[in-house]
Amino acid sequence: MASVIKDTRSPYWSARYRDGAGNEFTRSTKQKQKANALQVAFEMERMARGEVPTMAVIERVGREMIERLGQTLDAPTVAEEFQNYLSLLDISTRAASTKEGYRQMVEDFLTYLGKSGEKKLTSLTAGDIEKFKASLNAKGLSGKRVNIYLKLIRSILKKATDAGRIERNPALRVDNEEAEGAGKEDFTTVQIRALLRASKGFKKHKGKDWHGLVCICYYTGARLSDAANLKEGDVHLNADEPFIEYKEKKKRAGAAKVQRSLHPDLQSYFLNRESSDNPQDFLFPSLAERSTGGANGLSREFIKLMEAAGIERRLLREGTTGGGRNVYNLSEHSLRHSTVSGLLNAGVDEGLRMAVIGHDDKDVHRGYSHARTAAHKAVAKLPSVMPVKKGKG
Repeated sequence: MASVIKDTRSPYWSARYRDGAGNEFTRSTKQKQKANALQVAFEMERMARGEVPTMAVIERVGREMIERLGQTLDAPTVAEEFQNYLSLLDISTRAASTKEGYRQMVEDFLTYLGKSGEKKLTSLTAGDIEKFKASLNAKGLSGKRVNIYLKLIRSILKKATDAGRIERNPALRVDNEEAEGAGKEDFTTVQIRALLRASKGFKKHKGKDWHGLVCICYYTGARLSDAANLKEGDVHLNADEPFIEYKEKKKRAGAAKVQRSLHPDLQSYFLNRESSDNPQDFLFPSLAERSTGGANGLSREFIKLMEAAGIERRLLREGTTGGGRNVYNLSEHSLRHSTVSGLLNAGVDEGLRMAVIGHDDKDVHRGYSHARTAAHKAVAKLPSVMPVKKGKG
């Protein structure tokens, strides 16, 4: 009579049975529950002895096994599996900010899949997840952030695998992205000054706009696309602690505007530049309303500015044919990273650095009851990159 045994090296029970000639076999049942494994073992023995089960028997056994796992015969769709995870997440004890982050990642994944999300979960492949990973890279997400997405997807699919809704976890075949910071660099103050010098006369009338854009990105940590679309009304110089206020493109609809404190050099820049009385006018009209990517995008033009400044880029990793992009040691994102490094070197603690740069962390804001004042003082510690004015004579 068939029996089951457990090997400590495997999570599955193995069936031990004999065929009609008395030959003994040992085969994995691919089942983690002993009762389910025994049912499989009995059927293996019957088939080995030539007792081919009827279709009705196969269906009955399959139905019983699935019912033991608390599932239905119909496999869920990809969307149903991931939305079910969100339902369970709602009643979990995780922090509200963590739940919101996971919810957004699931929504991002399902949005990327589009109609493919309505297909059966069993149809989801490693290639689908690999392409989603490439899309995150194309958006400029850090390696660390991409890996958080992959970790969540693996976790959700592991539960589906353990419950028997899919046979294998396709996400396990997708490698993590390189760790953030591996070969990537920040701009030094010397390089930022070189960028500002090179902006004079750069692309003719665009030079003044690029000069201001580089200053804002470095001194506030704003992203290139957000800074390029600032308007006159976004600058608040008359406040006790001057700041700029704007809506970040990467934030979801309805998200509040962010505020960035102004370094003394940036305040001086705004006070001395030619400005408009119309609050809806763009600060940098030659750069506003342009995409970041593409042959004529802001990123490509920033690379030209780097070349004019004599700053070389090193290729760290070539993009894949599936849509991945080349990764270099320096890019426009390095301006934002330089802000963080400058604050770190100035002795500003991690929590306040996050508040200054605008990283999402509600605990930071709760921890700093005077976050605006603290951030304003912290920004002032960034080293000046403006050219030193020579005295007369």
